[in-house]
Amino acid sequence: MIEAVDLSASVGSFELRDISFVVPRGAYGVVIGPAGSGKTTLLETIAGITPTRSGALRLNGADATTLRPEQRGIGLVYQHGYLFPHLSVAENIAYGATDGDLVREVSARIGADALRSRDVRSLSGGERQLVAIARALATRPPLLLLDEPFSALDPRRRSLVRREVRTIHREWGITVLQVTHDFTEAGLLGDVAILLDAGRVLQYGPPEEVFRKPASPYIAEFLGAENVLAGTVTVLGDAAPDWLAGEGARGAHYRAIEFRSGGLSISTVGDAPAGAAYAVIRAEEIVLAVERSASSVRNTFVGVVEEIATLGALTRVSVRVDGTPLVAALTTRSAHELELSVGMAVHASFKAMAVHLC
Repeated sequence: MIEAVDLSASVGSFELRDISFVVPRGAYGVVIGPAGSGKTTLLETIAGITPTRSGALRLNGADATTLRPEQRGIGLVYQHGYLFPHLSVAENIAYGATDGDLVREVSARIGADALRSRDVRSLSGGERQLVAIARALATRPPLLLLDEPFSALDPRRRSLVRREVRTIHREWGITVLQVTHDFTEAGLLGDVAILLDAGRVLQYGPPEEVFRKPASPYIAEFLGAENVLAGTVTVLGDAAPDWLAGEGARGAHYRAIEFRSGGLSISTVGDAPAGAAYAVIRAEEIVLAVERSASSVRNTFVGVVEEIATLGALTRVSVRVDGTPLVAALTTRSAHELELSVGMAVHASFKAMAVHLC
Protein backbone atom coordinates (compact mmCIF):
# COMPACT_ATOMS: atom_id res chain seq x y z
CA MET A 1 0.00 0.00 0.00
CA ILE A 2 1.11 3.55 -0.72
CA GLU A 3 -0.69 6.22 1.28
CA ALA A 4 0.15 9.91 1.12
CA VAL A 5 -1.60 12.43 3.37
CA ASP A 6 -0.93 16.15 2.80
CA LEU A 7 2.56 15.20 1.61
CA SER A 8 4.86 18.04 0.57
CA ALA A 9 8.37 18.05 -0.87
CA SER A 10 10.53 20.38 -2.92
CA VAL A 11 13.34 20.23 -5.47
CA GLY A 12 14.86 23.64 -6.06
CA SER A 13 11.99 26.04 -6.63
CA PHE A 14 9.51 23.28 -7.53
CA GLU A 15 7.13 22.07 -4.86
CA LEU A 16 4.84 19.11 -4.38
CA ARG A 17 2.08 20.42 -2.13
CA ASP A 18 -0.57 18.70 -0.04
CA ILE A 19 -0.41 15.41 -1.96
CA SER A 20 -3.05 12.92 -0.79
CA PHE A 21 -3.96 9.58 -2.35
CA VAL A 22 -4.07 5.86 -1.59
CA VAL A 23 -2.93 2.95 -3.76
CA PRO A 24 -4.20 -0.13 -1.89
CA ARG A 25 -1.90 -3.06 -1.18
CA GLY A 26 -1.47 -5.13 -4.33
CA ALA A 27 -3.08 -2.50 -6.58
CA TYR A 28 -1.65 -0.91 -9.73
CA GLY A 29 -1.62 2.88 -9.60
CA VAL A 30 -0.89 5.21 -12.50
CA VAL A 31 0.19 8.85 -12.33
CA ILE A 32 -0.73 11.06 -15.27
CA GLY A 33 -0.17 14.76 -15.84
CA PRO A 34 1.47 17.28 -18.15
CA ALA A 35 5.23 17.70 -18.42
CA GLY A 36 6.65 19.44 -15.37
CA SER A 37 3.74 18.49 -13.13
CA GLY A 38 5.98 16.69 -10.62
CA LYS A 39 5.42 13.04 -11.54
CA THR A 40 9.07 11.98 -11.25
CA THR A 41 9.50 14.08 -8.10
CA LEU A 42 6.54 12.24 -6.58
CA LEU A 43 8.15 8.86 -7.25
CA GLU A 44 11.47 10.06 -5.84
CA THR A 45 9.74 11.35 -2.71
CA ILE A 46 8.05 7.99 -2.18
CA ALA A 47 11.40 6.25 -2.77
CA GLY A 48 13.14 8.51 -0.23
CA ILE A 49 15.47 10.15 -2.75
CA THR A 50 13.73 13.49 -2.26
CA PRO A 51 13.03 14.22 1.42
CA THR A 52 9.54 15.13 2.55
CA ARG A 53 8.94 18.57 4.03
CA SER A 54 5.63 17.82 5.71
CA GLY A 55 2.75 15.39 5.73
CA ALA A 56 2.62 11.64 6.09
CA LEU A 57 3.78 8.78 3.87
CA ARG A 58 2.94 5.19 4.76
CA LEU A 59 4.23 2.22 2.81
CA ASN A 60 2.43 -1.05 3.55
CA GLY A 61 1.20 0.51 6.78
CA ALA A 62 4.60 1.68 8.06
CA ASP A 63 5.61 5.32 8.49
CA ALA A 64 8.19 5.82 5.75
CA THR A 65 9.14 9.45 6.34
CA THR A 66 12.03 8.45 8.64
CA LEU A 67 13.18 5.43 6.62
CA ARG A 68 16.26 5.53 4.42
CA PRO A 69 15.67 4.64 0.72
CA GLU A 70 17.16 1.15 1.11
CA GLN A 71 14.80 0.42 4.00
CA ARG A 72 11.60 1.11 2.04
CA GLY A 73 11.45 -2.13 0.04
CA ILE A 74 11.10 -0.30 -3.26
CA GLY A 75 12.16 -1.16 -6.80
CA LEU A 76 12.56 1.95 -8.96
CA VAL A 77 12.78 2.17 -12.75
CA TYR A 78 13.56 5.50 -14.37
CA GLN A 79 12.45 6.48 -17.85
CA HIS A 80 16.02 6.41 -19.17
CA GLY A 81 16.80 3.08 -17.52
CA TYR A 82 19.85 4.24 -15.60
CA LEU A 83 22.29 1.32 -15.44
CA PHE A 84 25.70 0.84 -13.84
CA PRO A 85 28.16 1.41 -16.71
CA HIS A 86 30.98 -0.51 -15.02
CA LEU A 87 28.84 -3.67 -14.72
CA SER A 88 27.75 -6.08 -17.43
CA VAL A 89 24.09 -6.48 -18.33
CA ALA A 90 23.96 -9.73 -16.34
CA GLU A 91 25.56 -8.04 -13.33
CA ASN A 92 23.14 -5.10 -13.59
CA ILE A 93 20.12 -7.42 -13.54
CA ALA A 94 21.48 -9.40 -10.59
CA TYR A 95 22.45 -6.31 -8.59
CA GLY A 96 20.88 -6.55 -5.14
CA ALA A 97 19.17 -9.87 -5.89
CA THR A 98 19.68 -12.93 -3.71
CA ASP A 99 17.91 -15.61 -5.76
CA GLY A 100 19.70 -16.63 -8.95
CA ASP A 101 16.73 -18.63 -10.19
CA LEU A 102 14.48 -15.59 -9.84
CA VAL A 103 17.00 -13.44 -11.70
CA ARG A 104 16.96 -15.86 -14.64
CA GLU A 105 13.17 -16.17 -14.56
CA VAL A 106 12.60 -12.42 -14.59
CA SER A 107 15.20 -11.89 -17.34
CA ALA A 108 13.43 -14.40 -19.55
CA ARG A 109 9.94 -13.11 -18.85
CA ILE A 110 10.84 -9.48 -19.53
CA GLY A 111 12.92 -10.35 -22.59
CA ALA A 112 16.27 -9.21 -21.22
CA ASP A 113 17.93 -12.64 -21.20
CA ALA A 114 19.18 -12.23 -24.78
CA LEU A 115 21.06 -9.11 -23.66
CA ARG A 116 22.95 -10.66 -20.75
CA SER A 117 26.29 -10.89 -22.58
CA ARG A 118 26.09 -7.36 -23.99
CA ASP A 119 28.08 -4.34 -22.86
CA VAL A 120 25.77 -1.80 -21.22
CA ARG A 121 27.17 0.98 -23.39
CA SER A 122 26.04 -0.83 -26.54
CA LEU A 123 22.37 -0.99 -25.56
CA SER A 124 19.64 1.03 -27.21
CA GLY A 125 17.19 3.06 -25.14
CA GLY A 126 14.58 0.33 -25.30
CA GLU A 127 17.09 -2.36 -24.35
CA ARG A 128 18.24 -0.30 -21.38
CA GLN A 129 14.63 -0.10 -20.21
CA LEU A 130 14.27 -3.89 -20.43
CA VAL A 131 17.38 -4.39 -18.30
CA ALA A 132 16.26 -1.76 -15.78
CA ILE A 133 12.82 -3.38 -15.42
CA ALA A 134 14.38 -6.83 -14.99
CA ARG A 135 16.83 -5.47 -12.38
CA ALA A 136 14.02 -3.88 -10.36
CA LEU A 137 11.92 -7.05 -10.41
CA ALA A 138 14.82 -9.42 -9.68
CA THR A 139 14.82 -8.35 -6.02
CA ARG A 140 11.06 -9.07 -5.82
CA PRO A 141 10.25 -5.76 -4.12
CA PRO A 142 6.92 -5.36 -2.32
CA LEU A 143 6.62 -1.89 -3.92
CA LEU A 144 7.53 -1.03 -7.51
CA LEU A 145 7.81 2.53 -8.87
CA LEU A 146 7.96 2.92 -12.65
CA ASP A 147 8.73 6.19 -14.44
CA GLU A 148 7.61 5.87 -18.09
CA PRO A 149 9.18 2.37 -18.19
CA PHE A 150 7.94 1.40 -21.67
CA SER A 151 8.37 4.70 -23.52
CA ALA A 152 11.47 3.68 -25.54
CA LEU A 153 10.09 0.28 -26.62
CA ASP A 154 8.64 -0.35 -30.06
CA PRO A 155 4.83 -0.82 -30.07
CA ARG A 156 4.89 -4.63 -30.22
CA ARG A 157 7.52 -5.03 -27.49
CA ARG A 158 5.78 -2.37 -25.39
CA SER A 159 2.56 -4.35 -25.45
CA LEU A 160 4.31 -7.62 -24.56
CA VAL A 161 6.40 -6.19 -21.72
CA ARG A 162 3.51 -4.16 -20.32
CA ARG A 163 1.37 -7.29 -20.22
CA GLU A 164 4.15 -9.29 -18.53
CA VAL A 165 4.74 -6.62 -15.87
CA ARG A 166 1.01 -6.57 -15.12
CA THR A 167 1.00 -10.38 -14.89
CA ILE A 168 3.97 -10.40 -12.49
CA HIS A 169 2.27 -7.71 -10.42
CA ARG A 170 -0.80 -9.92 -10.04
CA GLU A 171 1.13 -13.14 -9.39
CA TRP A 172 3.36 -11.59 -6.73
CA GLY A 173 0.78 -9.24 -5.21
CA ILE A 174 3.15 -6.28 -5.34
CA THR A 175 1.96 -2.67 -5.21
CA VAL A 176 2.88 -0.67 -8.32
CA LEU A 177 2.85 3.06 -9.05
CA GLN A 178 3.65 3.98 -12.65
CA VAL A 179 4.05 7.32 -14.39
CA THR A 180 2.64 7.37 -17.91
CA HIS A 181 1.64 9.87 -20.60
CA ASP A 182 -0.37 7.22 -22.42
CA PHE A 183 -4.04 7.44 -21.48
CA THR A 184 -4.76 4.08 -23.10
CA GLU A 185 -2.01 2.53 -21.01
CA ALA A 186 -3.43 4.17 -17.88
CA GLY A 187 -6.83 2.64 -18.58
CA LEU A 188 -5.41 -0.79 -19.36
CA LEU A 189 -3.11 -1.04 -16.35
CA GLY A 190 -4.48 1.10 -13.59
CA ASP A 191 -6.66 0.25 -10.63
CA VAL A 192 -6.11 3.80 -9.37
CA ALA A 193 -5.40 6.89 -11.50
CA ILE A 194 -3.77 9.99 -9.97
CA LEU A 195 -3.91 13.21 -11.99
CA LEU A 196 -1.06 15.53 -11.05
CA ASP A 197 -0.55 19.12 -12.22
CA ALA A 198 1.77 21.87 -10.96
CA GLY A 199 2.70 19.78 -7.93
CA ARG A 200 -0.87 19.10 -6.80
CA VAL A 201 -3.26 16.17 -7.09
CA LEU A 202 -6.26 17.42 -9.05
CA GLN A 203 -8.21 14.15 -8.93
CA TYR A 204 -7.69 10.49 -8.14
CA GLY A 205 -9.79 7.36 -8.25
CA PRO A 206 -10.56 4.44 -10.57
CA PRO A 207 -9.40 5.31 -14.12
CA GLU A 208 -12.88 4.88 -15.58
CA GLU A 209 -14.23 7.42 -13.08
CA VAL A 210 -11.44 9.94 -13.64
CA PHE A 211 -11.78 9.70 -17.43
CA ARG A 212 -15.59 9.57 -17.51
CA LYS A 213 -16.25 12.04 -14.71
CA PRO A 214 -13.49 14.68 -14.68
CA ALA A 215 -13.75 17.06 -11.74
CA SER A 216 -13.23 20.20 -13.83
CA PRO A 217 -13.24 21.37 -17.46
CA TYR A 218 -9.45 21.72 -17.31
CA ILE A 219 -9.13 18.05 -16.36
CA ALA A 220 -11.62 17.05 -19.07
CA GLU A 221 -9.65 18.86 -21.77
CA PHE A 222 -6.33 17.50 -20.53
CA LEU A 223 -7.74 13.97 -20.66
CA GLY A 224 -8.76 14.48 -24.26
CA ALA A 225 -12.48 15.17 -24.03
CA GLU A 226 -13.30 16.96 -27.29
CA ASN A 227 -16.67 18.32 -26.17
CA VAL A 228 -16.45 20.58 -23.12
CA LEU A 229 -19.33 23.05 -23.19
CA ALA A 230 -19.88 26.05 -20.92
CA GLY A 231 -23.48 26.70 -20.01
CA THR A 232 -26.21 26.78 -17.38
CA VAL A 233 -27.89 24.02 -15.39
CA THR A 234 -31.61 24.13 -14.72
CA VAL A 235 -32.96 21.47 -12.36
CA LEU A 236 -36.28 20.17 -13.67
CA GLY A 237 -37.29 17.97 -10.74
CA ASP A 238 -36.25 15.59 -8.01
CA ALA A 239 -38.06 12.53 -9.34
CA ALA A 240 -36.20 10.04 -11.50
CA PRO A 241 -36.82 11.22 -15.09
CA ASP A 242 -38.67 9.07 -17.58
CA TRP A 243 -35.52 8.16 -19.49
CA LEU A 244 -33.91 6.65 -16.38
CA ALA A 245 -36.09 3.62 -15.84
CA GLY A 246 -35.58 0.38 -13.95
CA GLU A 247 -32.80 -0.59 -11.59
CA GLY A 248 -30.49 2.26 -12.54
CA ALA A 249 -32.45 4.76 -10.48
CA ARG A 250 -32.16 2.84 -7.22
CA GLY A 251 -29.60 3.72 -4.58
CA ALA A 252 -28.80 7.12 -6.05
CA HIS A 253 -30.46 10.54 -6.14
CA TYR A 254 -31.00 11.48 -9.77
CA ARG A 255 -32.68 14.65 -10.94
CA ALA A 256 -33.78 15.63 -14.41
CA ILE A 257 -31.57 18.45 -15.66
CA GLU A 258 -31.62 20.77 -18.64
CA PHE A 259 -28.21 22.10 -19.66
CA ARG A 260 -28.18 25.08 -22.03
CA SER A 261 -25.09 26.05 -24.02
CA GLY A 262 -25.56 28.58 -26.77
CA GLY A 263 -28.43 27.32 -28.91
CA LEU A 264 -28.29 23.80 -27.48
CA SER A 265 -30.70 22.46 -24.88
CA ILE A 266 -29.30 19.19 -23.55
CA SER A 267 -31.18 16.69 -21.37
CA THR A 268 -29.19 14.93 -18.68
CA VAL A 269 -29.47 13.55 -15.15
CA GLY A 270 -27.46 13.91 -11.97
CA ASP A 271 -27.16 15.92 -8.79
CA ALA A 272 -25.55 19.11 -10.12
CA PRO A 273 -26.81 22.36 -8.57
CA ALA A 274 -28.53 24.99 -10.67
CA GLY A 275 -26.32 27.68 -12.18
CA ALA A 276 -23.19 27.96 -14.28
CA ALA A 277 -21.48 24.66 -15.13
CA TYR A 278 -19.68 22.70 -17.81
CA ALA A 279 -20.93 19.66 -19.71
CA VAL A 280 -18.45 17.02 -20.86
CA ILE A 281 -19.46 14.63 -23.66
CA ARG A 282 -16.82 12.25 -24.94
CA ALA A 283 -16.63 12.03 -28.72
CA GLU A 284 -17.22 8.28 -28.78
CA GLU A 285 -20.61 8.83 -27.10
CA ILE A 286 -21.97 10.86 -30.04
CA VAL A 287 -23.67 8.87 -32.80
CA LEU A 288 -24.06 10.30 -36.31
CA ALA A 289 -26.81 9.37 -38.78
CA VAL A 290 -27.94 10.70 -42.14
CA GLU A 291 -31.58 10.33 -41.18
CA ARG A 292 -33.22 10.60 -37.79
CA SER A 293 -33.89 7.16 -36.36
CA ALA A 294 -36.67 6.09 -34.03
CA SER A 295 -34.93 5.65 -30.68
CA SER A 296 -35.23 6.62 -27.02
CA VAL A 297 -32.08 8.79 -27.13
CA ARG A 298 -33.04 12.11 -25.53
CA ASN A 299 -30.50 14.33 -27.24
CA THR A 300 -30.74 14.44 -31.04
CA PHE A 301 -29.69 17.49 -33.04
CA VAL A 302 -29.39 18.38 -36.71
CA GLY A 303 -26.05 19.87 -37.70
CA VAL A 304 -23.67 20.42 -40.58
CA VAL A 305 -20.38 18.55 -41.02
CA GLU A 306 -17.48 21.02 -40.85
CA GLU A 307 -14.44 18.74 -40.79
CA ILE A 308 -13.57 15.07 -41.24
CA ALA A 309 -10.24 13.83 -39.85
CA THR A 310 -9.27 10.20 -40.44
CA LEU A 311 -6.41 8.47 -38.66
CA GLY A 312 -6.30 4.78 -39.45
CA ALA A 313 -9.36 2.96 -38.17
CA LEU A 314 -10.75 6.02 -36.36
CA THR A 315 -12.43 9.08 -37.86
CA ARG A 316 -13.33 12.25 -35.98
CA VAL A 317 -16.13 14.36 -37.42
CA SER A 318 -16.80 17.97 -36.38
CA VAL A 319 -20.45 18.95 -36.64
CA ARG A 320 -21.78 22.47 -36.00
CA VAL A 321 -25.15 22.45 -34.26
CA ASP A 322 -26.89 25.78 -33.67
CA GLY A 323 -23.55 27.54 -33.63
CA THR A 324 -21.94 25.01 -31.26
CA PRO A 325 -19.29 22.57 -32.54
CA LEU A 326 -19.60 18.91 -31.51
CA VAL A 327 -16.97 16.27 -32.25
CA ALA A 328 -17.99 12.66 -32.84
CA ALA A 329 -15.60 9.71 -33.02
CA LEU A 330 -16.57 6.74 -35.14
CA THR A 331 -14.88 3.96 -37.03
CA THR A 332 -13.55 4.87 -40.44
CA ARG A 333 -15.67 2.12 -41.92
CA SER A 334 -18.81 3.68 -40.43
CA ALA A 335 -17.82 7.09 -41.77
CA HIS A 336 -17.41 5.61 -45.26
CA GLU A 337 -20.74 3.81 -45.04
CA LEU A 338 -22.46 7.08 -44.11
CA GLU A 339 -20.73 8.74 -47.11
CA LEU A 340 -19.97 11.78 -44.97
CA SER A 341 -18.74 14.97 -46.60
CA VAL A 342 -18.12 18.56 -45.51
CA GLY A 343 -21.31 20.63 -45.71
CA MET A 344 -23.57 17.61 -45.32
CA ALA A 345 -26.49 17.70 -42.86
CA VAL A 346 -26.44 14.93 -40.23
CA HIS A 347 -28.21 13.96 -37.04
CA ALA A 348 -25.97 13.92 -33.95
CA SER A 349 -27.33 12.10 -30.92
CA PHE A 350 -26.15 11.02 -27.47
CA LYS A 351 -27.76 9.61 -24.34
CA ALA A 352 -28.65 11.70 -21.33
CA MET A 353 -26.34 9.53 -19.23
CA ALA A 354 -23.43 10.34 -21.56
CA VAL A 355 -23.37 13.95 -20.29
CA HIS A 356 -21.13 14.64 -17.30
CA LEU A 357 -21.57 17.97 -15.50
CA CYS A 358 -18.75 19.65 -13.60
